[in-house]
Order: sequence, then structure tokens, then C-alpha cells
Amino acid sequence: MTRSRPNTLKIPAAMVAASMIAIATPSHAFGGCSCAGVQNIVRTARININNHTTEVGNYIVDNILRGVAQLSAYSKRETEAAKRIAEGQDQNAVLRERQKIRAAAEGGRYDPAVSACIDLSGVLNFGGGQTSQGVGGIDIANLSRNRSYGNGAAGEPVRLGGLALAQEIRVDRDRLRNVGGFADPTSDVRLLTEAITLDTSDQEIAQAYARMVNNIVDPLPPKPVTTSEAETPTGLARIAARQIDATRRSAAHAVFSHLGDIATPTGGSELAEWAQRAAGPAYPYQVGDKVSSLQAVDIFVHSRFANPDWHQSIAAMSPDAVMRELLLTQALNLHVNWMRFGLERRVAAVEAAQLASSVDGTEGAGGASPIAN
Repeated sequence: MTRSRPNTLKIPAAMVAASMIAIATPSHAFGGCSCAGVQNIVRTARININNHTTEVGNYIVDNILRGVAQLSAYSKRETEAAKRIAEGQDQNAVLRERQKIRAAAEGGRYDPAVSACIDLSGVLNFGGGQTSQGVGGIDIANLSRNRSYGNGAAGEPVRLGGLALAQEIRVDRDRLRNVGGFADPTSDVRLLTEAITLDTSDQEIAQAYARMVNNIVDPLPPKPVTTSEAETPTGLARIAARQIDATRRSAAHAVFSHLGDIATPTGGSELAEWAQRAAGPAYPYQVGDKVSSLQAVDIFVHSRFANPDWHQSIAAMSPDAVMRELLLTQALNLHVNWMRFGLERRVAAVEAAQLASSVDGTEGAGGASPIAN
């Protein structure tokens, strides 16, 4: 049995060859094609490609700009966050310091000393820029020297001499008895040395003080040399001797001047008001409306070292308050040392005068009258 093959289209070989030749021949190939159409296709393709390239470039640029903007926004946020963190840290630091100060204040660090109310009122401003109340030590010294020279009303008994001087001393003794709390203040140096405030605004106390100084330094001065006597050798010798004597006695006057200045009232009402507030109930002296610098120092000392309450208050004071007390005490010590130094200078002058007097009358000494020599 024979299998039949499917029918196939048989193309003659001659037709195939002719078709191939027709395609391969150029003139024949473009014979039916439009050049303008091909150019339009190419131009369109080129335009499409350019447009596409521009869109891609714009897209890329836009993405880059968006990325930059996003990074800039992130940077701003980071800066703002850092700023807020710094501000928060500053606020926390301020709050922390406030809490520290508050805790220190509650612990008593800034509490004033127990006596601050009187300390800050000017205990060391002795005098307060005001003049002395009453007669000061330098006034008494000048008055005594004028008397010794026979000047003015105070020097009238000296100008009369002899009995007039003795009468003056006796009258003052009898007239000034019991003044200042002493039976005979004109001969009792305690009137000055034991007075915490010598109220020389009282005329009788001032007179007793002056008489006491005169009785110590120069009780019986000689008559002053007259003008006619000064022209004679004897009168000239008396003037020279008296000048030497007055110079040496001035050393004693300087001591009493210093003691009087620190004991006489000064500072006015401000210092007196301070003293009345500062002096406690255990203060041993009376505080009046007139106070000396010596009494101001005395009140300061008694308000502390002689005051048991002060010693107890020290234990309750904060360290800063204790330091303020120490500084105030050191300032007072400095003032007292300066007062002592002033006295030491005057005492040194007295010792020098005593040394000079002790060699008078010896060979080569100048104690005798220059005319007699």
C-alpha cells in the first residue's frame, strides 16, 4: 500500500531567480519608495530622541534639586534640634545653680551674723565725719600750755604768780569735788584713765580734767618774762630755760592729749544710737546720748567675747557668717593697734625727754642757763 504525499506548491526555479535579481538591483529597489517620507521619519525620530533626552535630563536635575532641598531641610532640622538641646541644657544649668543657691541659703550660708544689725551700722566709723562733742584732749593740752605761758584768762594767776597760783589750785579743788564720781578729780588721774566716756561737754568735768592735767604737767609755772626783762641777760636766760622746760613738758601734754581724744565724746547722735542698740543688758557701763570712740570699742568687745550668747551663736552660724565675724574682729584689732601705736609714739617722746633731763647738770650738758654758762 502506497502512502500518498501532500500536495505542495511548486514554484518554477526560473521565477525564483528572477525575483532575487529584482530585489538585488538598486534602481529597481527604490523605484517604488518616497524619499520625503523617509526624511520625515528620520526627523521625527531625531526630535523624539532629543525630547526624550531633555525630559530625562530635566527629570535627573529635578531629582537632584529635590534631594538637595531634602538634605537642606534635614540640616535645618538638625541645627534647630541642636539649638533646642543647647537651650535646654542652659535652662537645666540655670535651674541647677538656682537649686544650689537655694539649698545653700536654706542651709544658712547667707545668713547674717547674729550681731549684723549693729555691725553694719558703722561701728568703725568713729566720729562719722562730725566734730568732737565737748572739749577734746588737744583742746585741754593747748589750754594748759597757754596757762603755763601766762596767756589769756587762764594765764592770769600765772602772771600774778606766788599766792595767786596756790589760791587757784585750792579753789578748783574745793569747787570741783565729787565731779565725775571722784572725791577730788583735780588730783585723781582716774578721772581720765578709767572713764569709758569722759563727757567734757559738761563744763565742770572739762574744768576738772584741765586742772588735773595742769597739776601733773606744770602746776607752778613761773611768771612770764616782761618785754623789758627780755632785753636783759637775766631775762634772756629765763626765756631760754623756760623754752627748754616747755618743750620737755609738751611730751607729757601729748600723752594726755591722746588719752583725752579717745575718751571724749565723738560721732554725734549716730554713734550714740548705735551704742544704745549694741550694748546688751550685761554691759557694765552706762550708755548716754554721748559716746567716745573708746566706749564704741568697749561695746564691741563686750557684745562678743564677754557675751556668753555670742559664743553660743557662733556654733549656729554658717561658715560665711563666721568668716564675716572674723573679718570684723580683725578690722577692729587693726584700729585698736593703730590707737596703741599712737600712744606708743607719745610714750617714746616722754622717755626721750626723761633721758635728756637725766643728763642735765653733767659736764657738757645743756641743762643750765646759756648765760650762766
